[in-house]
Amino acid sequence: MLWEVKEFCREHHWMTGIHQFLQACGPQKLESMRGCPIKSYVMLVSCLNIWQTRVSNIPNKLVTKGRLMLLSCHHIRSEMESKLDGIRKDILTHVQNECWTRSQQLIAELTDFTEVFQTINSDIHTIARCSQKLNEANEQYNMLEERMEYIRSLHELIRNHFSLFSAENEALDISLLDVWEAFQFEKSQASEFLLSKQHAIVPKLQQLIAAALVELEGLIDKALSGPFMDPAQEQRSTERQLISLERQFQNTASHLSELHHAYATFTGTKGPCPPTPSCDRPLD
Repeated sequence: MLWEVKEFCREHHWMTGIHQFLQACGPQKLESMRGCPIKSYVMLVSCLNIWQTRVSNIPNKLVTKGRLMLLSCHHIRSEMESKLDGIRKDILTHVQNECWTRSQQLIAELTDFTEVFQTINSDIHTIARCSQKLNEANEQYNMLEERMEYIRSLHELIRNHFSLFSAENEALDISLLDVWEAFQFEKSQASEFLLSKQHAIVPKLQQLIAAALVELEGLIDKALSGPFMDPAQEQRSTERQLISLERQFQNTASHLSELHHAYATFTGTKGPCPPTPSCDRPLD
């Protein structure tokens, strides 16, 4: 009788490993898997499938020879089946949430790029903004593509390992693919447009920068000459005019900075902004 019980326990020693897993598995375990390789999810789900099959084959009871002892296994089998099924559902919920969150974030980023590319026209500042976005898109392209492939792999995981064909999941997958294709198309169109206009844009920016510098020099010359240097002039009137000149100077300097940023963005240079003309004393 004792030998039969020991043999039964030896044959079902594998249940110890499942019990330890069930004790350790919880929300923190799933949270730690966020962003992990897809194969890690596949391995976990595959293990659960194997364990569920083995647990379901545990006999309801062990009756020793001569019916001297009856060992019931029904309760522990039911408990394990329930916990394994619960973990499987938790993993599915976790993966679905990952799909939704990552998809929404990536769709928003791709849409932001696409909308900028679609607004491109002959305006210098619009071209500069589009050029900057295009540079960002090119720099981030591999990472964006990896993120998209990861999300689509999560969808495949749900389909193939959970046998779940949710209309909502399918719609989200299709939406992501559509946004990705639109992003690629508009990115290509914007790139072609910028290349076709490059010969005219750079000289135009250089011309505008030079004009802004001349305007700043003119404002400084005006502030340091004529009535502004005459102590006999009415003080309040002079102050008001100087304040007006200062505002013009600041606006032009800001415009110069924008032009330089546009030039640097479009040409890919990262040099400092052209020095703003200055004088020995402030305009105010």
